[in-house]
Amino acid sequence: MAAYNEEHEIGRAIESILAQTFIDWELIVIDDGSTDATADVVRRYAEKDRRINLVCNVTNMELSASLNKGIGLAQADLIARADADDINLPERLSKQYEYMQAHIEIDVLGTAAYLLDETGQRVNSYSHPLTHAELKKLPFIKIQFFHPSVMIRRKFFDAAGLYDPHYPNAEDKEIWLRGLSVGCCYANLPEPLIEYSTSGYVKSWRSILKHAFSLLRIAKDLKIEHGYSLTLLLFAYTAAIKLKIYKPKSLRIH
Repeated sequence: MAAYNEEHEIGRAIESILAQTFIDWELIVIDDGSTDATADVVRRYAEKDRRINLVCNVTNMELSASLNKGIGLAQADLIARADADDINLPERLSKQYEYMQAHIEIDVLGTAAYLLDETGQRVNSYSHPLTHAELKKLPFIKIQFFHPSVMIRRKFFDAAGLYDPHYPNAEDKEIWLRGLSVGCCYANLPEPLIEYSTSGYVKSWRSILKHAFSLLRIAKDLKIEHGYSLTLLLFAYTAAIKLKIYKPKSLRIH
């Protein structure tokens, strides 16, 4: 779990890990140079539970570097991602662990998610495609997983490498494509096992531009057919959400 200035949210995220029915875990929290009380909140939990390990970056290294540090410190063969502003439902780890034990061919396993709006209320649930065959055929601008839902075998990183900091705000997209290129196998569970904070999918212009430039770089580096035009299409989509011209279907109450 990487965190930057999440003092108001990270306590709930940690509580959701403590509430897991699967108890044989270690939580590594990388505080990425926060300027608020994030580290103090985590430290209070770590003092009560030895399974929680707080690591503080001296400066803000951003997500890829922080995740890579956590992966390097992890001792288990299965590594689960979690975000500091999302909630893990109680059976998340146990259900993913059981699936990974039963399906040794799967390298990365995600789950469906309950989507939370900007007020923190559940408005819908959403699942990415479930099978490897479906996931490998996704268009360039579609993502394979909810990033904070994935459980990953260590051998995935041995085969594909770690997160690449050259693709900020799209490091997950790049590493999943890289994994596919070396033969890694993916799947998603259909059950929502996390509550995913969307903030209405409204991002800052800085974040939107960083994401777009990273996708353009991925399209160039991996020689993605129609990658540039698809990236521009996605940029227009996110800009429309930012300008409140369009509301994603996934956040419309049915």
